[in-house]
Amino acid sequence: MKPFPGDGTHPFTALSYTWGLGSNDNWPLHISNQQLSVLGSLAPLVQALRAKGALLDGTWWWIDSICIDQANLDERRMHVRHMKRIYRDAQKVVVWLGSQSDDSDCAQDFIHFLNGINTAKLTTQALRDILLDNQYEMSWVAFTNFFLRKWWTRIWTIQEFVIPTNISFWCGPRQLTRDSIFAALAVADRCNAPHFKDSVAFSHAFHRRRAWLLYESVRGSQKPLLLSLSALAAYFCSNEATDDRDRIYGLSGLAMETHDLEISYTWSVEEVYLRFAQSFIAKHRSLDIVAFAGLFTASPDSSLPSWVPDWRARVRPLVMPLMVSQSSGECVGNLRPPRLLGRGIEGISYRAAGPTFAKYSFEGSALLAHGFIIDAVDGLAGTSDIPLTQSSGKHGLPSGSEILPEDILESICRCLSLDRGDRYLQQPMPRNFSRDFIQLCRLLLAERSYTVDGKFKDWFDSIKMLQFHGQSLEDIVRRLRDEDPFEDAESVPGQDEYVQDSFFGRFSDTFGRMALRIMTTHNGRVGIAPEKAEQADLICVLLGCSIPLMIRKGEPGRFTIVGECFLDGCMRGEALEENNITKEVLCIK
Repeated sequence: MKPFPGDGTHPFTALSYTWGLGSNDNWPLHISNQQLSVLGSLAPLVQALRAKGALLDGTWWWIDSICIDQANLDERRMHVRHMKRIYRDAQKVVVWLGSQSDDSDCAQDFIHFLNGINTAKLTTQALRDILLDNQYEMSWVAFTNFFLRKWWTRIWTIQEFVIPTNISFWCGPRQLTRDSIFAALAVADRCNAPHFKDSVAFSHAFHRRRAWLLYESVRGSQKPLLLSLSALAAYFCSNEATDDRDRIYGLSGLAMETHDLEISYTWSVEEVYLRFAQSFIAKHRSLDIVAFAGLFTASPDSSLPSWVPDWRARVRPLVMPLMVSQSSGECVGNLRPPRLLGRGIEGISYRAAGPTFAKYSFEGSALLAHGFIIDAVDGLAGTSDIPLTQSSGKHGLPSGSEILPEDILESICRCLSLDRGDRYLQQPMPRNFSRDFIQLCRLLLAERSYTVDGKFKDWFDSIKMLQFHGQSLEDIVRRLRDEDPFEDAESVPGQDEYVQDSFFGRFSDTFGRMALRIMTTHNGRVGIAPEKAEQADLICVLLGCSIPLMIRKGEPGRFTIVGECFLDGCMRGEALEENNITKEVLCIK
């Protein structure tokens, strides 16, 4: 070991690896008649280097557990700032995935096979016909296990994966390139291998790929990376961190707010999360980060207020975590493919509060936010675990006989699709969505039996008795059938959840993946509510927040956050133009 001149004149290789579970699991490394105690997880790597004749070839290595005094909090804090530069400036980065296992060779052989399939430019159906054959069952198991290796699960390794330009992956004696792994993941994504596509292994790997593609699209240019630290924390929420403060610090090198983040390991986890939320609000003059608290909810024994996201909460990673992740947003962002950057239609944006900035103050850990209470929850669709909450029928618009059934159904469809035609929320909902939705509802009530996907049937059964303006959904559909009795079998809409620009694809996102519920309100509106919503929860629009928020009364004059919600006809500032609402300061604890 020698001091390394960090002036950029000496090439070096940076190592990316996992430390292992035991903090006292050390191993004696003998170099030049000296002994150095290193982490036991490095022993297989050293043996692999020796086998390659690369241990003493003059290469400088950056290995964080050796180069950073982990007991020195100031040194740890300083190096958090430098990690991006270290992995950016490294001549090469070596990822050590671990030793060879029973199926690691099978996994790597399958990755090479998928690369060959990828170059063949086959159709999606042809891919499925080949790769979903039973002969590849064990290959998919090995492929899944490959991405369940601990390196893929760790928070710190994400920026170590995204930032380098030259990176290789070592698994036992074999190596893989990033491009070969990417190509294999792309094929796996297209063929929808069920045991892999729905696994956490896929999320771990594919979100890294998406982050790298977005980062690469602006590398070396003057274009800003419009991806917030809150978005990154949400996308990588299922990754593991020994220190939960690193759920923020470990991703900071990839975010657009890096220079605004103060780093300290003397603060508690709760204090780091609170300070981060406050700094987001101050920098962006936006309250959009509050919406994340509905998804990342603090446990009852946490000291965090309800409006601060608790990034320790384990949530299933989604392509689009929330509506505030919309592509047109300027302060959150999402991991959409680079080809979709700038593809949105001008004016297609959720702006529930209009073009306003947040007006707020803090009282201890409480958020005092200026805004409007515009409505309250009346009825709620049921779920597999929660019974339906029937609408009271005492509020809202005139009776159902004065409202066209197709208007009610189109409103429900807008809610189920979040009024968007794509999962990145860039395009308006096309008219054929409501046609497909209505047709699926009609087919379920037809005298003959038609093939309707089980997920849609379960949804319909859970909501068919919910009343909209005095009539149940089932009665509304029957009424439409009576008024327009065309043959039900004229067309059966597509029901492939992976066709993302279809009604069924959007429905699968909102109902299946995001677990949202249809609601009715006291003022007769239709909307989408978080799963944990309750009757009488209030719906508010806060200045500087692009999405309506659901809040719950607590102590007198105090509220807690339930989550973001969609309210048909109130997503572009319409509610603020009504005469019967009053601006007030809401104290959110």
